[in-house]
Amino acid sequence: MDQLIFPPFTNRNNRLFLENHDLCELCSIHGTPLLVTSEKRLRGNYRRIHDAFSSLYSHFGIRYAIKSNSNPAVISILRDEGSGMDVSSINELNIARYCGVSVDKILFSPNNASRDELMEALKIGAAINFDDIGQMNVLRGKHPETASFRINLNIEKGEFPGTTTAGPNAKFGMPESYAAEAYEKAREIGVRKFGIHVMIGSNVLSPDHFGHVSREIFNAAGRISQKTGIKFDFIDLGGGFGVPYRPGDKELDIDNVASSVIDNLEKASTQYGLGKPELLIEPGRYISADTTALLGKVTNIKKYTKTFVGTDIGMNILLRTPLYGSYHHMVLANDLSRALSGTKEIVGQICENTDRIAKEREFPEAKIDDIIAVFTSGSYVSSMSSTYNGRARAKEILLSDGRVDVVRERDEFEDFVRNTKIPDRLLNKSKK
Repeated sequence: MDQLIFPPFTNRNNRLFLENHDLCELCSIHGTPLLVTSEKRLRGNYRRIHDAFSSLYSHFGIRYAIKSNSNPAVISILRDEGSGMDVSSINELNIARYCGVSVDKILFSPNNASRDELMEALKIGAAINFDDIGQMNVLRGKHPETASFRINLNIEKGEFPGTTTAGPNAKFGMPESYAAEAYEKAREIGVRKFGIHVMIGSNVLSPDHFGHVSREIFNAAGRISQKTGIKFDFIDLGGGFGVPYRPGDKELDIDNVASSVIDNLEKASTQYGLGKPELLIEPGRYISADTTALLGKVTNIKKYTKTFVGTDIGMNILLRTPLYGSYHHMVLANDLSRALSGTKEIVGQICENTDRIAKEREFPEAKIDDIIAVFTSGSYVSSMSSTYNGRARAKEILLSDGRVDVVRERDEFEDFVRNTKIPDRLLNKSKK
C-alpha cells in the first residue's frame, strides 16, 4: 500500500513538498524537529469559514482560538485577515495585543481565573466571558462594559474524554437554569453589553451536531432574554469545527454547517424577538491544523518484541498522542514510494513509556536519518510543547510566496536557565 499524503502537501519525485519547497531540504538547513507552515493555506482556511457564514449573515465575526497556535506570526496573519481573538489567559490576551489586535475584537474566556487576572483584563478593557457567576463575583462589584456567560447545555461531544467540553462531567460553564440570575446580577453591577457563549465540542465533523447545539443555545438565549429583559449583543458558538486527521475522514461541510446555524438563528430571532445579535465563532483547529507538518529524524531502530522506530519527535513536541491517544497521519518525507511494511511503534526520546507518537501503525521500513512528516500539526502541537527532559521545542518556519521565514527559533541552553537563579551560597566556588 502506498503512503498517503494530505493537502496542501504534494508528492514530487517521491519527496514531500509544501508551497514548492522540498521539506527534506528545509530539514537539512534548519534541523529537526521542525514545524513548517503554509501561509497560503492558513489564509485560505480562514476565508473559507468566514465566507461560509458571512455570505448568509452579515453581522458575523471570528475570534480565532489562540490556544490552538499562539505563534505571533500566525496571529498577525489572521489579524491581517480581519479576525478577532479568543483568549484564555492574560498572556494570550497580551500576545493578541502585541500582534496589533484591537481590544474590542478580543474575548477573554478564562477558566477559574484569579482576581488579579480578571482585574487585569478589566484594566485592559477586554470583554469577559465568565465561566459562571462565581467568577464574576470574584471582581467584587467591579465589571467590564461587555460580559457574557458560558452555558453548559449538557450536550456532550468530544473526540476524546479529555476534550469533551460540555455535559455533566465537564468543568466548563453553568446550566441554563442559573443563567437568568447571573445576567440580572451583571446588569445590576453595571454591565451594559451582553453576550452568551457555548462550547460545541472538540474536532466535530458532523454538521448535524452544529445544527443541534446552535438551535439549543439560540433558544436558551431567547428564554433568558424574555425572562430578564436583556438584549444580547452577541451569541458566541465557540469552536469545535473539526478537520480530518485520518485517511478516509470526511471533511466538515462548512457550508452546510453555516446554513443550518443561520437558519436556526433566524428562527429563534423571530420566535423570541432577539433582533440581530452579532454571531461569533471561535475556530482554532479548523484554521491552523492542516497548514503545518511536523518533521523529525529517525534516530534509532529496535526490533525485539515489537519494532520501535526512534525519532527526535518526543512527547515534549507532540503531546496530543500520549495525552489523548490521538491519531496523526505520518509518512516518510524523503521516500514516499517506500511501501508500508508491518506495524511499528513510532517513539521519541523522552524517558516515559507513553512517549509514542504512533502505536501499532502500518509504516514503511525506516532507516536512520529518514525524515518523518507528521500531518495536521498546526494546532495543539507548538502551543502544548515543553522542554521536558531538557529537550528543545521545535523550530518553526513559515512559507509564503517563495519566502522562508523563521518564526520561532529552537530553544538554546540559555533558554532552559533564563528564568532561574542559583543562590550565591550554592554557586560553585573553587576551594582555597
